[in-house]
Amino acid sequence: MTDISDTNLAVSRVNPKLIGTVEVTLEAYLGTARLTVADLTALTADSVVPLDARLSQPVELRLGGQAVARGDLVAVDDHYGVRLTEIVRWPD
Repeated sequence: MTDISDTNLAVSRVNPKLIGTVEVTLEAYLGTARLTVADLTALTADSVVPLDARLSQPVELRLGGQAVARGDLVAVDDHYGVRLTEIVRWPD
């Protein structure tokens, strides 16, 4: 069994440069849609699924399901991007 104080000590020795190289995946959350199973199975390649989000509503960036930032959807060449307007404050 590991003592909590031993765990905290081990974490404090991790080199910040090592942590900085870890890759993570951010997810852009636009909104949700509620469908019946019948509606879901009726979707085709040209179907449009309306979301509960407004066009002016900020996009939320999530890391591991937790919001880390919000921003506006923008075009970047032929891709989408998010211009950050808010960074979520992490608990101390």
